[in-house]
Amino acid sequence: MMNVPAFHTLPASCEFYFVRHGESESNADGRIQGHSDSSLSKLGLDHAEAAGSWFSQKKIDAILTSPLSRAHQTASTIARHAGLGEPEPMPELMELDAGILSDTRLADLPAADEALYQRFRVHSWEVVPEAERIESLQARARIVWSRALELAQTGHRRIVCVSHGGMIQWLIKATIGSDDQKWMPLFKVSNCGIFLFRAESTLPDGTTDTPLPGTGYYGNWVQMNLVPYEST
Repeated sequence: MMNVPAFHTLPASCEFYFVRHGESESNADGRIQGHSDSSLSKLGLDHAEAAGSWFSQKKIDAILTSPLSRAHQTASTIARHAGLGEPEPMPELMELDAGILSDTRLADLPAADEALYQRFRVHSWEVVPEAERIESLQARARIVWSRALELAQTGHRRIVCVSHGGMIQWLIKATIGSDDQKWMPLFKVSNCGIFLFRAESTLPDGTTDTPLPGTGYYGNWVQMNLVPYEST
């Protein structure tokens, strides 16, 4: 049976935006961050301002964010442009735990451990010692979607989640409807790349029965990795 968030329970059509943070100081240095904290670089601040400007006309009414500095700074900038208060921190939106590769430069990995590098290219984080595994990332993605759907039930219609490149992979995959997901294929996620999932229930008003697999809602990824500082 397909396992997707309960979009069939939506009371109205809703827009769910997912945004990666702007460039961080560690991004600029080519470092893998994971749970390590790093503030936005000067360029990253510009990225966040561009994202905020883009969202200023979207009438968003709720913002969730990873508590890591690079994401929280980005979310606060978007909130300011949208005329909202401070975003709601949500630990489940944090980046994946990068294990032993935290704070290392990916470009250095082939020389440091060629075998691990080659396995990493095929299997991604599943083969990195101490890194977070798919099961954990899937569980976090389900919690994020559950919170977004709770907000929809209380009248919010345009919800923004500010997160990280690795975690956004699993927020997308959660809508595909299978727990048997692998890392590949990857989705490109640029700094301040914006993703939009639009969904609505297709069940008759007042119906609460759980639908059969693949029924009960209409959902569409209408935007993937829009980069606001490159758009015209």
